[in-house]
Amino acid sequence: MERVQWFELEDLPWVPRFIRDGGTDLLDLGFSVFGFYRPVAHALVSLLDATGSSHIVDLCSGGGGGALAMRKELLSRGVSGLQWSLSDRYPNLAAIERVRALADPSVHYIDEPVDALEPRPALRGVRTMFGALHHFEPEQVRELVAANVAARAPIAFFDVAASPALRKMPSLVAPIALTMNMSMLFTASLALVPFVRPFRLSRLAATYLVPLVPALVAWDGTVSALRAYTPDELLGFARSVPGGDGYRWAADRAGPALYLTGIPS
Repeated sequence: MERVQWFELEDLPWVPRFIRDGGTDLLDLGFSVFGFYRPVAHALVSLLDATGSSHIVDLCSGGGGGALAMRKELLSRGVSGLQWSLSDRYPNLAAIERVRALADPSVHYIDEPVDALEPRPALRGVRTMFGALHHFEPEQVRELVAANVAARAPIAFFDVAASPALRKMPSLVAPIALTMNMSMLFTASLALVPFVRPFRLSRLAATYLVPLVPALVAWDGTVSALRAYTPDELLGFARSVPGGDGYRWAADRAGPALYLTGIPS
């Protein structure tokens, strides 16, 4: 089946923050525990080497797990001396607390809303994004890339890669596979919520009294698979924006993750 642009609950402004944060907190636990972006970390290392940049501005940070997991991975590879600024349109309170608890001046979470489609000019550095590209429609991806190209900012976007099996799956079979995936994610959420830190009673209540967080994770996680892009699709978007020919672009996948990097020529 082709890529579809269904809605994700966490993108809806009326969804209560504690439910949205509960979902992103669970997602970030997965990033940390399973090393989701480890196979593609080399792309960011290469970009940093090529540009000499030392400041990373992370857009759509959500719970911060993607950026913090990548930061940990880079440190394990001996890449240090970086300043990390995390940001989001809906800043995640638990993530802000986690970052503050690090007591590390090299990383902070901006507690005011930052729109990825209109990033502040003062936020200079490598523009990264982890697990968010699939939230954007194709034209929005072009706008996102164009905004960063206009700022002449190096770009390193990471996300879940489109599943070749799902793309090839007949439309008649897809509903069965998607229902099974939702059930798996719902059950996994029930099992993993107690391990999310910092501890929050609101998260437990929205999981075990009224299972709103597992429902959000089950729906959004399944829709994410339907909305995911391929490396070739991202390269096509990047090369089509004004000024895109002034960048060196690269995109690839490793396991379930993919990346798009762009370096100003």
